[in-house]
Amino acid sequence: MIPKFLITLSRDLYRQPLRTILTLSGIIWGTFSVVILVAFGTGLEKQNMKRFHGMGQGITFLHPGVSTMAYKGFTKGRQVDITPDEAEGLKERLPGIQYISPEYIRNASIRYGRQQLNNTVRGVNITYSIMRNIIPSKGRYLNETDLKERRRMCFIGNTIAKDLFNKEEPVGKQIIVNGIPFTVVGVMIKKTQNGTYNGQRDENCIFIPWTTYRDIYGERYVRTILVRPAVISQYEKNISDLRSYLGERYGFSPHDKDALFIWSTTEFEEKFGFMFTAFTIFFAVIGACTLLVGGVGVAAIMLVVVEERTREIGIKLAVGAKRNYILRQFFFESLTIVFAGGIIGFLLSAVVLGVLPEGEFNEIVGVPKLNPVVGITTIILLGCIGVISGFLPAKRAASTNPIEALRK
Repeated sequence: MIPKFLITLSRDLYRQPLRTILTLSGIIWGTFSVVILVAFGTGLEKQNMKRFHGMGQGITFLHPGVSTMAYKGFTKGRQVDITPDEAEGLKERLPGIQYISPEYIRNASIRYGRQQLNNTVRGVNITYSIMRNIIPSKGRYLNETDLKERRRMCFIGNTIAKDLFNKEEPVGKQIIVNGIPFTVVGVMIKKTQNGTYNGQRDENCIFIPWTTYRDIYGERYVRTILVRPAVISQYEKNISDLRSYLGERYGFSPHDKDALFIWSTTEFEEKFGFMFTAFTIFFAVIGACTLLVGGVGVAAIMLVVVEERTREIGIKLAVGAKRNYILRQFFFESLTIVFAGGIIGFLLSAVVLGVLPEGEFNEIVGVPKLNPVVGITTIILLGCIGVISGFLPAKRAASTNPIEALRK
């Protein structure tokens, strides 16, 4: 059985179509704004985090430099030199390290047949691929045998493979890197990456064993070392341990940041996350304010309805209707309008999010989706707005003097 107040409400809404549209439109637009804005904010955050993780997750970069502070008898101005063997040995000396890799970096001319490119060569070890999310789509990555025997093997980025080989199969072919032949053992899968720390992005790089790199180019010391702690959340302790150990080992103050520049993606990611959280909250506040304006509109319309139905209210009170009944009637009418507008707003936002184009659009802003948390929060917000916008008109209707109402 349909409640009487719903029958009365539907009658009033049907009699005043323009008023009905204006009343619902504020709630519909407010709900639509909250859901769409937060969905886009969340999608944008996830997409940018995904692109950021393309460079790696939880990595600490060490860059040995020149000391600027005197320390334990050592004068300032000393070059901190670390060999790749010493870098790999840090894992045994510092238990907080899970993975570590020295990295040589240089630009190089890369040629296959008549195709020639100028890209980045990286001399690395096996665990480098784990830290940097470098996954083969064809063939394999570098292995221990490649490093031990100083093989001229290379793993190439997907863009290099496309530019050099076009539709030809790259694995097993030889390319010329600065005049030296290398055999391609694998091709990287296409990945999203929004930046890099030195050289070109991974899709435009070739990766060779650091042992082979050192033999060819004669570089004894490394200027970049990648470290990933066993517990990523303890990266600050890991950095402190690295500074203390390397400072004692190579004669520089642990507080001398020029002697050993350290940068962690975890720290940047935390700041990045805070920024996007604030961004999403800003979107949510804008949508909530729009929804609140819609609630004010509902309250104003219901006050007009109470004024128009004053005589009806007076008759009901005169024949014995209780004031609580009048209060509940107008209160639930307001709630019904608010939630009806909210449901329509949800449906519209779901339709819009469902028909958004894919492809480059998603590459930029991510995939905006309906968030259950946002849905629950919006329902709670709608309930609060419905209560606030419905209470004043309902209270005014319930406090109507029946005698004065019947005179109107």
